[in-house]
Amino acid sequence: MYQNPHSFRKSSRRHPLKKYLFIAFSLILLSRYRPLVYFTGWHFPHTPHFTKSYILLTPGETCVLDVGGFPSTISLKSSVPLVATVTQGGTVRALKCGKTVITATLGRKGGKKIRCLIQVTELNQTNLILCVNETKRLYLKGFFFSFNVKYKSGDRSIAKVSRTGKVTAIRRGKTTITATLKGKEFRCRVEVVE
Repeated sequence: MYQNPHSFRKSSRRHPLKKYLFIAFSLILLSRYRPLVYFTGWHFPHTPHFTKSYILLTPGETCVLDVGGFPSTISLKSSVPLVATVTQGGTVRALKCGKTVITATLGRKGGKKIRCLIQVTELNQTNLILCVNETKRLYLKGFFFSFNVKYKSGDRSIAKVSRTGKVTAIRRGKTTITATLKGKEFRCRVEVVE
């Protein structure tokens, strides 16, 4: 039985719609995970880079950005100064919850740029007064659905806390709930009354 050899070529050809869907899906992924592209800790040896590509701060906290490699003249700028400001000496001061990108321009205008993502967060509550059997939800601002936050109660017989931050009052007394994220601790004082 004779078969046209050109028929195999037509059937093996990728449909144009699939190609466009793949491109659209790739663009969505890149826009969603843009920080992974910009703020990766990897860099070429002996090239200018921030020693930390991501820093977690609380409002009012300060830190100093260090530049590794062989940096020349640096100009520092915060993308959202309302969240955190930066001095030309590299001191970052967190002001309110949110995200900002610190960009350092090396050399003259239009030179190489390096970036560091600053995220400012705090617990939604730092003091809680609960009645017995009452519940309240704790979360870090900007991490409402995050499973990376670990919660722990100082005294589970007074108040216990779930993995998602749900605090349940057990009996009268005082304790502290600690939330930990990336090695940083956030505390909430809990008082249970009758």
